[in-house]
Amino acid sequence: MIYFVHGPDRLLAREAALAIAAELDPDSSNTSWLDGRECSFSDVASAVGAASFFGSPRIVIVSDLLVRASRDADTAESAGEDQERPARGRTEIESLVSAVPESHHLIVFEPSLNSVPAVFKNAAPRAQVIAGEPPRGSELIAWIEAAAIQAESRIDRRAAQRLAETLYPQSWDRKPSNARYDRPPDLAHLKAEIDKLALAAHPGPITLDCIAAHTPGGPDQRVFRFLDAALAGDLRSGLDELERLIASGEEPAMLLAQLLGQLELAMVTVAAGSQNADAVARNLGTVAPGRLSAVMAATRRWSRQAAHAAGTGVRADRNLKTGRVRKPDDALHGLVLALAVPTPERSGGDPE
Repeated sequence: MIYFVHGPDRLLAREAALAIAAELDPDSSNTSWLDGRECSFSDVASAVGAASFFGSPRIVIVSDLLVRASRDADTAESAGEDQERPARGRTEIESLVSAVPESHHLIVFEPSLNSVPAVFKNAAPRAQVIAGEPPRGSELIAWIEAAAIQAESRIDRRAAQRLAETLYPQSWDRKPSNARYDRPPDLAHLKAEIDKLALAAHPGPITLDCIAAHTPGGPDQRVFRFLDAALAGDLRSGLDELERLIASGEEPAMLLAQLLGQLELAMVTVAAGSQNADAVARNLGTVAPGRLSAVMAATRRWSRQAAHAAGTGVRADRNLKTGRVRKPDDALHGLVLALAVPTPERSGGDPE
């Protein structure tokens, strides 16, 4: 039997993989863990095909195997080293699937993937798929209440909702219509936050005041709408979103720093060429693929425009730091306007 356990929530995915292994092999005497980042498909096939102790089923759990294979394929393709790599990857997966004996079990554990890759789905159509989809809405509130009890504390429903809203303001209760802007609740992070709050509130319950004092808020999606509009040169939307953000109390200096940071990311995506957002995000290690995908979408028509945008950002930063522009809000408005100025490439004309 083959199981495919995936994210997006790493904690739920890991708990699911452990639960399957515990059910199949309660004393763990025939369970092996392999790191897919360090072993090959043939190594996994050999492990799952090996004879087990006392005739019991062998359980092999391999983590991050397909993520590593995908990264290797992206690297080879971008470097032009191996045009046959995707086909070879398909063959490796098919060979691994066929190597799993009827009496043994393979658990493919991919916590960083949000779904089953088509190549694996085609190779193993009978695999049992378990998704680590985090709860939302009332189910998430109930999870927070239970997690507080596990932390030897208490939290009422109102405070639990405030915690969810603080950390995941736009996605705690439902998925956004555009998956690119989804930031699903991270249960491991939530659990750590609850443990911290339980300690801070001891011996009393976790209250609204405790959350306000100890829990920093998550990013507001309005900021992302502003950043995407500014990068795309959409002056009307960018200024509208900027006005709303400033009216709600956002600091212009912070917004300017965020926009300059997104310009840096845009330069990276342009340099990455045809690599997809997942591959670039894995190489960077500090950026969510969804956010990088949004930057790519906003700047997809850039080529020579990238040099103009980079120069615009550098000038805005230098002018503010040298005092030529004294107020951060002036520098911010100037940068938004400059990014919206048509270049020959944007306007369709010939470059000078």
